[in-house]
Amino acid sequence: MVLGDTTVSSLLSGSVQQSGFPSLAGDLRIYSAPKALLRHIQWSLNEIFGYPVELTWEAQHLAPGALATQLQWRELKPVASKIASTLKSWHYLRFEVREFSSIGGEGVLYRCTPELGLHQAVTASTGDVMVHENRLMTALENSRSYEALRDNLSGALGIAWDLELESYRRGVGSEGEIRVVNI
Repeated sequence: MVLGDTTVSSLLSGSVQQSGFPSLAGDLRIYSAPKALLRHIQWSLNEIFGYPVELTWEAQHLAPGALATQLQWRELKPVASKIASTLKSWHYLRFEVREFSSIGGEGVLYRCTPELGLHQAVTASTGDVMVHENRLMTALENSRSYEALRDNLSGALGIAWDLELESYRRGVGSEGEIRVVNI
């Protein structure tokens, strides 16, 4: 079920199924994947969703030989963690997966790069990354200096992942086009 260029807000606004059960809206952006993995990614996503999904791949000009794609969905069950854990097993991928609840509340964001691995964050309904109290307490207890506290909080927020993925977010588009992708 490919939803094309549908925005997340339009996904959320219509995300209560006719059956009356709330659904989850999600967004997957693979910023770079080697051509040799494309079929494996396709098969994995088909297995996770339980039906064939269509992916349209385009050249990723920031990583010669790599391709990029995006997929948006609505499901009754959460699938973002399955997608993230499956895709992270292929070391060469750069991707982000977001999932939002149709009834408000918290969402989840997974970011992955070959150099940094997988990062998981809780998100507010506005898309902001949130750090829960227990994670803040752990950062405070394990920090013996301002620099250590700053590093621990930066890790909790996923700053390193944002910095590494930002050029790819801006580079998802046709050659010569700069398109900002905020997810």
